[in-house]
Amino acid sequence: MAPPRTPTSLRTELLVNFGVLAAVALLLAVGSVALLYDALDPKRGILYISLLIAADVAVMVAFGAVQLHRLVIRPLRETAEAAEAIAEGDLRRRVPPQHSMELDQVAASVNRMTERLLHEQAQLVRAEKLASVGRLAAGIAHEIGNPLGALNGYAHLLRGHAGTDAAALDAVTGMERETARIDRIVRGLLDYARPRRTTPTPVDINDTLRRVVDLLTAQGVLRRLSLRLELAGDSPCVHGERHDLEQVMVNLLLNAADAVDHTGTVAIRTTRMARDLVEMGMKRRADDPPGTEVAHPPHPRVREWLQRQPANADVIKVVVADSGLGVAAENVERIFDPFFTTKEPGKGTGLGLAIVARIVDNFHGIVWVQKAREGGAAFHLLLPDAPRPGEAGVPPVALPTSSA
Repeated sequence: MAPPRTPTSLRTELLVNFGVLAAVALLLAVGSVALLYDALDPKRGILYISLLIAADVAVMVAFGAVQLHRLVIRPLRETAEAAEAIAEGDLRRRVPPQHSMELDQVAASVNRMTERLLHEQAQLVRAEKLASVGRLAAGIAHEIGNPLGALNGYAHLLRGHAGTDAAALDAVTGMERETARIDRIVRGLLDYARPRRTTPTPVDINDTLRRVVDLLTAQGVLRRLSLRLELAGDSPCVHGERHDLEQVMVNLLLNAADAVDHTGTVAIRTTRMARDLVEMGMKRRADDPPGTEVAHPPHPRVREWLQRQPANADVIKVVVADSGLGVAAENVERIFDPFFTTKEPGKGTGLGLAIVARIVDNFHGIVWVQKAREGGAAFHLLLPDAPRPGEAGVPPVALPTSSA
């Protein structure tokens, strides 16, 4: 694959073009005068020379006009048209790359501004949804909480009076199961919407992942899966609450297990990376054609996130990938919105990934989804690195004795 062309300076290109044109025009004028001077009628020599100079000037002006239109006017018109379209609401419009360095920088700046506008718009929509979910959750908790408690009490009384009637016991069990499901939905709404005071500490990602895997395996969620753990050897840590990180990993692993119908392949990878390596992007992917160099720049949201990180900081990358059907391109951003789900009705509330996105944001990180090398979806998390417990004056973290 041919390397991308580096734009040249507009000033240099204009000076070179006009310098070459002036030199050619001067040589033609001098050569014409030298060749035709003896053959011309002396009485009309001045007229012929004047016409020749005028022709040279006309050619030079015409050539200059063409170059100005090609190098300056046309790119500026394209940039102005794209900016006008963006201002009118067409946020998919982008300014094409330009031939000159200066105008290419203008185009890149306009495109970055548009990407930033899209991100801010998405954040605004998400904030509005969060406020709506908060109001909805408060109303639901107030209106449903007390009747739900009463239903649970009645179900407990019915179980005591059912005796050995199998049909009655099954009905009571179904009632308890569904009321518990309603309770989980209400709690999920409240956990998503309400702020909670946190006490961040350095948390070992590898240790947290092992605890979550052991917990879900004991519950039977991961028993039939082909699970691959590719964990970093230096025990990377992030700054936050262990419970929140466990909740993120549980939600991602449950989604992966559902995506492969509990029988496919799920891979978990953790890596400590230098910030500049993340900024460079991946040089090669598993599905790239052999023997070719294909550039894989980082996700636009990742580039924006990296701008807020210290220049020499390390970051922790966590990938949870599966061999399922993946995520459709049109759902890549929507999948983190509250109440959006691709599962069948009754099998998902659409809050799991919304909670993941909120917690990762509280960790000052970023999460996105793309195609996995296993064939399905790969959820990527980038989190700021934190000193490991016992290093750089950080006290050891007291680990809980239970993984529940």
